[in-house]
Amino acid sequence: MFDSPFAYCPKCKEMVLLDQTRRECAAEHVCGDIECPLLAYFSGFDFQQPGAGRKAKHDPGDPG
Repeated sequence: MFDSPFAYCPKCKEMVLLDQTRRECAAEHVCGDIECPLLAYFSGFDFQQPGAGRKAKHDPGDPG
């Protein structure tokens, strides 16, 4: 059995699951584009954000 982490959100005044992205949570709780007080606690990765999934450019001076 797996229990998802959750926390109380003071913006929407509800308990929210933290194993999703902030964007998914905002859509579910109709928060919109606000400054989220729980932003640092979400564990999901948002593939829709600009630059998501891009690898850093290889440094020619880096042996690895």
